[in-house]
Amino acid sequence: DGDGLSNDEERIWGLDPTSAASLNPYSAPFDADAGSFSYTRRDSTLSELTYTVWTSTDLVVWTEDTGAGQAPGTPDGNDVETVAVTLSAALLDEPNLFVRIEAAE
Repeated sequence: DGDGLSNDEERIWGLDPTSAASLNPYSAPFDADAGSFSYTRRDSTLSELTYTVWTSTDLVVWTEDTGAGQAPGTPDGNDVETVAVTLSAALLDEPNLFVRIEAAE
């Protein structure tokens, strides 16, 4: 569809591989005060993938936030769920904080 993501990447994140506008799995932006955001993904029981939260203060060294909370919502009719993420509280004091979600087998 021309958005730069493979069909498999779009499937993993619950996006529409037939729409160029469907390229961002983040459904709620990062709230720095609460340390929270949301993203979409295919129902993890169907994809058999593990989704982990990683953070960095410099975009060079990434560390898994093992204390991050991930609360999946109920999957919709397309087996896509929205996951509410809350980062570990200690990370919120960092002057620079970058976050990514990784999907892996």
